[in-house]
Amino acid sequence: MGLGVLVLLALFYVRLLFGPISLNFLSERAQAAVAGIVEDSYDIAWTDFGLSLTGPVSLGFHLSDVTLTDRAANAAITMEALEIGVSPFSALVGRPDARVVLIRPEIRMLQDLLGPRLARFQFIEAEGTGETVVHIFEGETAAHNVRIGDDGLSLGSEAGGTAIGLRSDNDWMVLNIEALDQALAQLADQAIRGQVRRLEIRDGTVDVLDTVYGLYKSFDSVDLEVRSGRLNGRVAADFSATIAGETMTGSIVRQIEDDAARIEADIDNIDFSTIVPFLDDATGIAALRGRGALKLAVTLDSATGRVESGAFSVDLAGTYLRLNEDRFAIAAEPIIVDWIPSQSRFSIANAEVTIGQSRGALSGDIVMGFDEQFGPTLGLSIRAEEVWLHPDDLDAPTEPFDFSFDGWSAPLYGAVGIDRLVGGRDGVSVLMRGRLDMVREGIGLDMHVSGRGASADDIKRLWPYLFAPEGRDWFTHYVNDGSVSTAEMHLAFPVGSIDMAGAPGPVPEGALTIDLVGDSVEMLAFDGLPEFQVEGQTRLTMRDNQLTVAAERAHLPEFGEIAIENAAYINQDTSAEAQIFEISGDVTGSADALLRLADSEALNLLEDVDFGIDLDEIVTAIDGRVETTVIATIATDEAGDLARTDYVLNGSIGDLATKKPIAGLNLAGGTVSFTASQEGFRVLGSGAVEDIDVNVQAIQARGRDPEILVGATLGVADAARFGIDLSEFVEGTVRVAARPGTDGTFAINTDLTDAALTIRDIGITKAQGAPGLLTANVAMGEEGVAVSDIQLAFGTVQLAGAMSLAPGGEVRSADFSTFRISNGDDARVSMTPIEGGYAFAVTGRQLDIKPVLKRFFNLEGDSSSGASEDLQNQLFAVSVNLDRAMGYYGEAILNLDLDLAVRGDQLQTVDLSAQFAGNRSASATTNALPSGRVITYATNDLGAMLRFIGIYPRLLGGTGSMVMRYDEGSGSDTGVFEVRNFAVADEQNLEAIVGEHEQSRRLVGSASTLEFDYGRAEFIRYPDRVEVVEAAVYGDTVGGTIRGNVLTEGGRYDLAGTYVPLFGLNNFFQQIPLLGPIFGGREGEGLIGVTFAVRGPLDKPDLLINPVSILAPGVFRTLFEYKAQNQAN
Repeated sequence: MGLGVLVLLALFYVRLLFGPISLNFLSERAQAAVAGIVEDSYDIAWTDFGLSLTGPVSLGFHLSDVTLTDRAANAAITMEALEIGVSPFSALVGRPDARVVLIRPEIRMLQDLLGPRLARFQFIEAEGTGETVVHIFEGETAAHNVRIGDDGLSLGSEAGGTAIGLRSDNDWMVLNIEALDQALAQLADQAIRGQVRRLEIRDGTVDVLDTVYGLYKSFDSVDLEVRSGRLNGRVAADFSATIAGETMTGSIVRQIEDDAARIEADIDNIDFSTIVPFLDDATGIAALRGRGALKLAVTLDSATGRVESGAFSVDLAGTYLRLNEDRFAIAAEPIIVDWIPSQSRFSIANAEVTIGQSRGALSGDIVMGFDEQFGPTLGLSIRAEEVWLHPDDLDAPTEPFDFSFDGWSAPLYGAVGIDRLVGGRDGVSVLMRGRLDMVREGIGLDMHVSGRGASADDIKRLWPYLFAPEGRDWFTHYVNDGSVSTAEMHLAFPVGSIDMAGAPGPVPEGALTIDLVGDSVEMLAFDGLPEFQVEGQTRLTMRDNQLTVAAERAHLPEFGEIAIENAAYINQDTSAEAQIFEISGDVTGSADALLRLADSEALNLLEDVDFGIDLDEIVTAIDGRVETTVIATIATDEAGDLARTDYVLNGSIGDLATKKPIAGLNLAGGTVSFTASQEGFRVLGSGAVEDIDVNVQAIQARGRDPEILVGATLGVADAARFGIDLSEFVEGTVRVAARPGTDGTFAINTDLTDAALTIRDIGITKAQGAPGLLTANVAMGEEGVAVSDIQLAFGTVQLAGAMSLAPGGEVRSADFSTFRISNGDDARVSMTPIEGGYAFAVTGRQLDIKPVLKRFFNLEGDSSSGASEDLQNQLFAVSVNLDRAMGYYGEAILNLDLDLAVRGDQLQTVDLSAQFAGNRSASATTNALPSGRVITYATNDLGAMLRFIGIYPRLLGGTGSMVMRYDEGSGSDTGVFEVRNFAVADEQNLEAIVGEHEQSRRLVGSASTLEFDYGRAEFIRYPDRVEVVEAAVYGDTVGGTIRGNVLTEGGRYDLAGTYVPLFGLNNFFQQIPLLGPIFGGREGEGLIGVTFAVRGPLDKPDLLINPVSILAPGVFRTLFEYKAQNQAN
């Protein structure tokens, strides 16, 4: 029988190896037994009940699909199976040493202000929005009512009406640890009594929903093994769980030492927010994330179970600090925290911590309290020494700070209070106080900051980059160095006004006030401006979005001697994507430095300015002092590129001069005053160019081309300095004004009042002091100069037309549509180049040609007459077609048709057809000879021709001709002139000669006219004179001869002659053969004659008479004759 029992037991054991054996027939009895064990508020149920092996030789009860339900909370713990194993041998002696195993349990817990508890909830995706909604199911007992509002916590009551209480985080920690100690102590007691020795959870799931901080954490693959010993109440537990793909492991040991209970825990890869939820508040600006390690040692009174003390070792390696969306890795040796539960105090010893690139040593106290209105609180008193602040956008610091922080936190409301935060080092102090609110609606900030002695680098490091980031970015980018004398900041951002997404936006009204006063500030270049350094104090003021920077004095070292006093920078809205800012200041500096600045890449103001000279050459040559006030508004686009500039400049330039010639010219003593804006500019300046006073005026209105006017008073010597020789044409000074045009031309306006003008080639002159004006448009080109719209006016002279000049200044062509020398003139004159000279064409209704006649005949003795020096060797082909030509003494030629060629003073060809009033006419023609040419003149009114030409006005009538032969070999002209039937009227000189012979005087009587039958003259024309070889006139009453020279070069007469009274009788003796020359003298003379001489200027000669000569007959008169120069005896 014993063998059969053994076989039966063996078969039973083998069966158990294949799985549990169902004992459902005992299920109801087992349920009744278990229900008697659990609390009345819990229900338990399973689907199958049987036996199984829980160990190699251990039997156990196996319950499948177990559900434990808390009716009060409507929460349930479900598990795949529950096994309770016992040792058969121990059970025989009444000590089963049970082993309880929960297989794949699912536990859901709710965490709120009332602590953790079992719960039932599910997640539902809302239709339309896609948001996840948590549905929490309540049980028989309604959940406690705790409302979190603007006025604090509103506490309800339990279902039975009993008031509920809330705890601080310290009290919850005490409560939980004491509960843990109690549970472990019970397990130890059961182990000692042999009831339960081990508790296990295999592959469990724990879901925790924190409704206060909005956290949901799911622990998967939860394994727990709790072992209880029989000595010193020792209980040990090992556990592991997976959360978000990371596995947390740890161990907990409880034992009794020295009449005190001690719990030690060692947890690796822990998410600290699982035990301190507010460390990872999703709505907060800051959070501690990642995983670290935690060691805990807590001592409890073994009699009362009260927590007495504790110590933590917190290893933050593997965690990071989240600030908004930025992450900063944390590195530190394990931080030792001493816990004094009775004081709710956690004390941190000196701990070296590195966050991101910053590091320091932390110490201080944290007190966890509870406020009846605002719930759990933290009191903070933290010291940070040797803090090396190193934001990611800055280089490593050179000196550390020490900080002292006293404040508080109400995590439930996301509020952090700063009662006093002091940072400093030698000579530097920063004081901060205020409050920070971090709630679901957003971030709020009310902070006061003051300081002194901080450097610009300190401000960048101390400025929290999350608050007023645009202001910090501006300060960090532009302020390079300097120290802060005083700093006052007030940040008052209402909740929700800080965009933590980092999108730029305006600062709310009244939210930001910053006042900084700095010394020796160095600032980098603003957008669109060059870099500058600041002397003296700099004031930075920020009011919400408006930033103002003012400096006493600034320098631009890159460009040399440039200083800006009273400099100011105003940015009306630092948050705008497209920036608009204003700069102003009083700028002084050298002219060359400011030119380099204006041409710099930062400003590029001279890009479209064409100086006609290389700008570098100007910069190296120019000198002067500039003083100006600048106010500019600069706009940039979203990309930061310059979009628009509005500016106002008012200033002056003094002592403007050249250190070396520019384009061959020197400038000295220049002064310039100017105003400019985007609407235009106005510049007034003066200076001496090559010792010539020059004035400049430039005006430009928006939308119009600039109007530039350059004026100078020039003399002949001044023009010569510019390579222009006007000595032949001008005496005195002229006032010249030049106005450049946009098309490259220059409008010239010249005041000729103070100048004497002589243009011999067209025979016009202007006296000094007489008003005169010359205007023209000049276009300079590589191939020459085009002068258009010429207007020359003075007295009766008016010329209008255009000219073309060669690059060297030589005239190429001219066309004067208006050519008026005297009143009534209406003519056109044009000039075109021909081989060796120019061709002139004169056409029109009327033209006064007296100036031209003077230029050729020069009988007034004007030394300035004749061809100009520049034109003497040039050929001029002249064609004249005039309805009326006005000459001297009121004479006019009608239907003048003239073609002539002249080189210098040499008339080469002439073809003349002219008419006088009364059917009188004149003509001329040219015939070629082998050695020269012959020009023949003929007229039937010699007197009119002489009056027209201006040679002699008192000759009346006369029909004659002149034949002039030019001999190229001798370079002289010889001519013979004959005239008949003419008279001389009102000639005082002739009357004086006649008056020496009494009988002639009685014969002439009171008549004013002397008539002649015939006259003849032979002459030779030399370059400097006209030699009268022999000239004689014949008449019934008077006659005479004359010889000598008309000195054309000197403008003088040198003539000598003989007057023959009663010419018909007297000349009879000269006609006697053989004796004629003795008694009658030379041909044309007679027995009796009076010698005379005409000497002196052509326009006013002197008449010399020898009365004694009348007593010497015939040839003997030569003893009393006057002799002309070069005259043969």
